[in-house]
Amino acid sequence: MTRTASVGVDVDSLRHYYRIHGLDEGSATNAAWAVGVPRFVELFGEVGVPATFYCIAEDLEVPGNAARLRALVDAGHEIGNHTWHHRYDLTRLSPAERRAEVACGRARLEDAAGAPVVGFRSPGYNTDAALQADVIAAGHTYDSSVFPCAPYYLAKAGVMGAMRLAGRRSQSVLGTPRVLAAPRDPYDADGDEPHRRGPSGLRQYPVSVAAGVPLIGTAFTALGRAGSLAAVAAGHALRRHLTLEFHAVDLLGLRDDGLDPALAVQPDLKAPVARKRRVFRHLLSWLARRRAFVRLDSLP
Repeated sequence: MTRTASVGVDVDSLRHYYRIHGLDEGSATNAAWAVGVPRFVELFGEVGVPATFYCIAEDLEVPGNAARLRALVDAGHEIGNHTWHHRYDLTRLSPAERRAEVACGRARLEDAAGAPVVGFRSPGYNTDAALQADVIAAGHTYDSSVFPCAPYYLAKAGVMGAMRLAGRRSQSVLGTPRVLAAPRDPYDADGDEPHRRGPSGLRQYPVSVAAGVPLIGTAFTALGRAGSLAAVAAGHALRRHLTLEFHAVDLLGLRDDGLDPALAVQPDLKAPVARKRRVFRHLLSWLARRRAFVRLDSLP
């Protein structure tokens, strides 16, 4: 059986990082779309990797972003639904609000892309049975919202707790600890509990974790080339499919791009873009020599 890998990029605008850290978002720019996305497109083109860009529908209201979305499709990439407004409290909304976030997000993205949008990723990786039902009802065929990583979950809980003690409120939501027991390989999710196997009609592609290390851009930035390669190699040995995950801001830098110094609370933004790019390119090239990179909408 051919072993496969997929790579996704969450195109979260900078304002969401201000919200995570309880900061005034008045200085937020469109750099994630205008700078980060083109850098990832260039990187993926160099290594021959098709990707899924999980986009937020409201970002299409910013001039130029609809054209950037269409350019992603023209370059052979998939568009995934990252909801209408990227509400971190998505699973806590009323049923009508939650359905609108999912269904309207998909409809707007699909219309702008001129291509099917069949994949979904929830803000903050949080999901539950009601949200899963809405994802299916809106016409998606797969979800990639499950992130079964204990170090990430505990670190997120610690940061949110520290912010609360400091009197700052994060808009992020921790989510259920049941995610930590979810399968690590792709699976058909249970209709009553999306963190376990069962019949629901929705395929789940968890974000990959290897030896406790999440295979995501922020971890690769922190670990550097050698540590990241060790984690990816462990995942390659253990898993039949790997789902790597990045954010558009992973190829942004505070100094390189003149970002608001207040965003220094996001540690990976302090790393030079050139160094991060070298690490990402090395990992993707290493995997591409050993696995077939595929878009998730092409998998059964």
